[in-house]
Amino acid sequence: MKKSFAVLIVTIVMLAACGPGSGSGSGSIFKEGIVDFINNQYNFTDTVASGTDDSNYSEIYIAENQSIDEVAQAIQNHEEPERISDKKDNKQVIVYDELFVILTEDEEDSANTMIEVANDQFVRNNYSPSFFQGLLLYSVLNNLLGTNDWDRSQRLKCRNNPELCYGGYSRSGGNFSGYNKSPIRGGSSSVRGGGPGAGK
Repeated sequence: MKKSFAVLIVTIVMLAACGPGSGSGSGSIFKEGIVDFINNQYNFTDTVASGTDDSNYSEIYIAENQSIDEVAQAIQNHEEPERISDKKDNKQVIVYDELFVILTEDEEDSANTMIEVANDQFVRNNYSPSFFQGLLLYSVLNNLLGTNDWDRSQRLKCRNNPELCYGGYSRSGGNFSGYNKSPIRGGSSSVRGGGPGAGK
């Protein structure tokens, strides 16, 4: 009787391990998705609305008393990214499927790291290509953003409409017209799978 019970337990464990969602990412019974991980590990502090589509926005978190290196390692340890940039000028970019996790040093306290979670649509429509200089090659960005000439067309847009071009998170908001100083969702992320702006 004890032997058959032990076999039953082992069988259940093996089926659970082989079942849908047992790998990394959202929907797993063993591991939460990367957006959930960031939302649970770090303090949600702000949102940045798109300058062209206010239904799409990025979310800003803060990792207090943690360096960019520490935060990047924790995020990678949780789920292996598709790509991670070098760190330059106190910035680093971690890329998942249709999702960018952008780490920058807190301009008000260098002991802290700001974490921006943005889907590829937000990056494609709002970010200045110059932000990624030295971090990711433009050819890589074009591929990640699903276009052949994102860097050139976006650079032209930034030249003609600088207020619609986003240069990364700043607590002051800078000149970006899409900036939203008040957190949209009161500190509780509902982003799942599709990235910021999905299902708002």
